[in-house]
Amino acid sequence: METNDTKDTGDPTNIAVTEAALKNSFAAYGNEITEIISKRPSLIIRWGTFIFFLFLAVICIICWFIQYPDIVTAKARLNSVNAPKEVITRTEGKIAKILAKENEQVQAEQVLGYMESIANPKAVAIVAGQIDSIIYLISQNRTDEITRYFPNNASFGIGSEAADLGELQAPYQTYIQSFIAFKYFLSTGFYLRKKGMLATDMQNMARLHRILTTQKGLMQKDLTLTQQTHDANATLHTDKVIADFEMRSEESKLIAKQLSLPQINSSLVGNESQQNEKRKEIAELENQIIVQKNTFIQALQTFKSQVQAWEYKYLLKAPVAGTVSFAGFLQENQEIKAGHPLFYVQPGNTSYFVEMLIPQYNFGKVKMGQQVLLKFQAYPSEQYGSVSGTIDLISNSPADSGFLAKVSLPNGLVTNYKKPLQYRYGLFAQADIITENMRLLERFYYNLAKQFKK
Repeated sequence: METNDTKDTGDPTNIAVTEAALKNSFAAYGNEITEIISKRPSLIIRWGTFIFFLFLAVICIICWFIQYPDIVTAKARLNSVNAPKEVITRTEGKIAKILAKENEQVQAEQVLGYMESIANPKAVAIVAGQIDSIIYLISQNRTDEITRYFPNNASFGIGSEAADLGELQAPYQTYIQSFIAFKYFLSTGFYLRKKGMLATDMQNMARLHRILTTQKGLMQKDLTLTQQTHDANATLHTDKVIADFEMRSEESKLIAKQLSLPQINSSLVGNESQQNEKRKEIAELENQIIVQKNTFIQALQTFKSQVQAWEYKYLLKAPVAGTVSFAGFLQENQEIKAGHPLFYVQPGNTSYFVEMLIPQYNFGKVKMGQQVLLKFQAYPSEQYGSVSGTIDLISNSPADSGFLAKVSLPNGLVTNYKKPLQYRYGLFAQADIITENMRLLERFYYNLAKQFKK
């Protein structure tokens, strides 16, 4: 049987066929292979490894210059030394008048405005000034001069301003009635005139006492002379020179002289008793004057406290000297609730600081002099930035949740975005304590080292 199998490697005919097939294949694909082999590789293929390592080196250099500090986070609260003082309303109502201007320099107790009231503030100010003047005169023992603040017909007021006292009208009436009662004890009043009369009586009695004393002395001399005459006549009577009748006459004269001396003594005692009575009257009168004066002073102080209470309630005064800033947009006749801040007075020597509570976690990293970045909750850091500070003091005694520290603010309340923040007592902030200024590359290194150690 004849077969068609021609696979014989040693057959020259088959070899020729194979070569022909290869030539035909090269002829068919030769152009594409030649094109692939002859084409130059792209830049990324030729320099890819170098570019990769160059890119890696650039990243390492950038990471070297990027700061990635080690941070300990703590809670903080804003505080200040001689902080700006609030001027708040103490009654609900309308603002009747605004007297201050933004950034105006004011003195302590200067009126910045006043709330709506029945009383006229100008009239209250006049009366308050008069009260201070009266208190000063009384303290200087110049009580008689206070009458110039009370006209003679002052039974219901000091001039025309009394009608504008509003809420103070009733206590003012009580005060005036007390003055009217006290007015009679002044130098132009009845009681002091009576005291003057009693003093005149005392002077007259003292003169009478001196006269009686002189008269007593003369009587004693006359009695001595009469006694000497009687003794001489008695000797003569013993010698039978003078008769009994004449002797009895001399004895009668001596007795008469002796009787006049007790009478003058009685007059002296009566004079001294009268002087004591006058002294008692003067003492009682002086006591009445003191009691009435104290009553008037008490009424004066009571009325002053009532005026001060009115001023405290309705007047908006600067608590300290400094610069005024408005707490908001204010206008006259605006309705305001009680306790609402209207103004802030910034003293010239205000300094701010932050109270910070450092947690015990990572507390050992915190040292004095380290920088602190403060991000206040009331002022978002994305918009306002952060305030830079420095740790000045760290307490040695632990608190409930950590250690207290004081942070000074060398740039005040100006953020790194150059935006000033408005001071408010007790503003809370997040404090980022920079314990070590590390680089980003060092951070990667430490993290890798930590992973390998594990």
